[in-house]
Amino acid sequence: MKKPLIHVNKVTKIYRIGKLEVIALREVSFDIERGEFVSIMGPSGSGKTTLMHILGCLARPTSGEYYLDGRLVNTLDDNELALIRNQRIGFVFQLFNLLPRMTALDNVELPMLYSGVSGDERKSRARLALEAVGLKARTYHYPNELSGGEQQRVAIARALVNDPEILLADEPTGNLDSQSGREVMSTFKSLHEQGKTVIVVTHDPEVASYADRVLHIRDGKIEKDERLRSHKIYVGNNKPVSHPKNSSFLGSLLTGLVSGYRAILHNRLRSLLTVLGIVIGVAAVIGMLGVGEGAKRHITTEIEKLGANVVMVFNMPPRTKEEALEWRGRSRGLTYADAIAIKAKCTAVDYVAPEIRRNVVARYLDNEYEAEVIGTTPEYQMIRNHWPEYGRFINEDDLESWAKICVLGKNVKKELFGDEDPIGKEIKLEGERFTVVGVMQEKGAFGWLRFDDQIFVPILTMQKRFTGDDRVQMILVQSKPNLADTASQQVRQLLLDRHNKVEDFAIRSQEEFRQTIEKTVGTFKIMLAGIAAISLIVGGIGIMNIMLVSVTERTREIGLRKAVGARRRDIMIQFLIESTMLSVTGGIIGILLGTLFANTIGNLMVGAGMFGPPRLWGGGQSVVTFSSVLLAFMFAVTVGIFFGMYPARKAACMDPVEALRYE
Repeated sequence: MKKPLIHVNKVTKIYRIGKLEVIALREVSFDIERGEFVSIMGPSGSGKTTLMHILGCLARPTSGEYYLDGRLVNTLDDNELALIRNQRIGFVFQLFNLLPRMTALDNVELPMLYSGVSGDERKSRARLALEAVGLKARTYHYPNELSGGEQQRVAIARALVNDPEILLADEPTGNLDSQSGREVMSTFKSLHEQGKTVIVVTHDPEVASYADRVLHIRDGKIEKDERLRSHKIYVGNNKPVSHPKNSSFLGSLLTGLVSGYRAILHNRLRSLLTVLGIVIGVAAVIGMLGVGEGAKRHITTEIEKLGANVVMVFNMPPRTKEEALEWRGRSRGLTYADAIAIKAKCTAVDYVAPEIRRNVVARYLDNEYEAEVIGTTPEYQMIRNHWPEYGRFINEDDLESWAKICVLGKNVKKELFGDEDPIGKEIKLEGERFTVVGVMQEKGAFGWLRFDDQIFVPILTMQKRFTGDDRVQMILVQSKPNLADTASQQVRQLLLDRHNKVEDFAIRSQEEFRQTIEKTVGTFKIMLAGIAAISLIVGGIGIMNIMLVSVTERTREIGLRKAVGARRRDIMIQFLIESTMLSVTGGIIGILLGTLFANTIGNLMVGAGMFGPPRLWGGGQSVVTFSSVLLAFMFAVTVGIFFGMYPARKAACMDPVEALRYE
């Protein structure tokens, strides 16, 4: 014996509202054969709509059994139920449930988005469905441009577009005038004659009269099963339930992108205000990282002015009275002889230049300029990578003869001589006459070191004329490439041996100095970016808030999408894409503003002299790197996904029946 298409056995449905139980259906049993036209008729509150929801796989019975084509529906999961609604059942609702921001064609395409139909085929089938219900001329009209009867025919076309086996209609003429109602019912009659199984829920006897069979329901029970006319049972081919197609995931992405785009355009001002927090956050992160990176690179560049692979040896005075007593008679500090020994005995060392510094007033004729006199050796220019622009630097003959010669920094030459050539001229340094033999290249400054305000003299001349002993303040050592640590160890051991094991000196590697500064700047940069990232978090909270509002506003849309076959995953993807689109939009705007902000702040810092001598609005120091842009953008996207997850999950978990009833 052939099984009926629909078999309902003792189905009961109970709604629980707090502690109150409402029994909507009471052990309802009936069969519907394939190809029948059945009307479920009863007064309001009789349970007919609840029964339709169960037959349409929108709700599950509390008890009893519902078989569809021999398959027990009670045991199916949400995805399997969604697949049945998408491929085997078409819904026509009393309130039409057309999406207002979509054309008639887009509304009819909706079920096919969740069944993996390609774009061209979707449009072709949707046009044919609209033509079949007489709406070819209204294809690109929006719902508010259609009459009630036309809207209902669009809903019928949407229900038919996936060629379902069963057509369910809930009060399909309830909001229509008499003429439109008759046209709609004639459409159902025609579809029935084509072999569709049509089930109409109504309280109107005139509507029920179109059916071949009427199930009268009252107080949740079938009172009477009335056959109005004989019916030839349709014996068309079975349409088995298939497994979900992978391509339907693309449909979920597509509908999410389209829906998100339309939502942003429909609420432009609200969307703009929503993404403002993301815009500010991304711009602040990029700006702060740009300023920090610019400062880091600037400092690195400035440190390079001091030379490469440089190890600095300083005099270190005793730190306590006990140490001073212990060192008495054993320590004289650093001397010129120490520098000679380092050069001769430390194999990891290339160049050595001892230094004595003294601030003096340099005079030439009536011009005066306060400068720093540095007594050093010829190797200074190799270590500091600082060379004469013209003339020459100190040489070995100058050292050995205690020559009273000097080399001027760029600023010193300009202040004392102006445009006059200083080579061969004499200047006075603390009453002593020194002959100018060279002018150094412009080098700028690093911190307190003003290279262009210096005057270089032979170190032995300085000891004889100014200090009166052989001690030096510092010894500059340039190691061989990649041997700075080895050079430091060799210098330390040599000086301990020469100074009677008294560590009256300190050794600092320039690389160590650079790393310390870069680490400090890096920490500061992370701190700034972290503070700026708070704006992104605030922006994310704004997105979550507006998405919750959007979910509430579009509750009926969510119910409709589920009714035409959308799964939880599809709804979640849709709302996640919308929240992500908001954050991506904010991220793109934020990148543009952040780049402008970084360059502006960098210029202001340069103008204020924070990166050296002030240069008003010239050569910004901020560096906007691709990594900082990518970091800020990905953080913005992550914020959109994270804060959109809760609203998306809330939408995905909505009960389709409750969503469709939402006012």
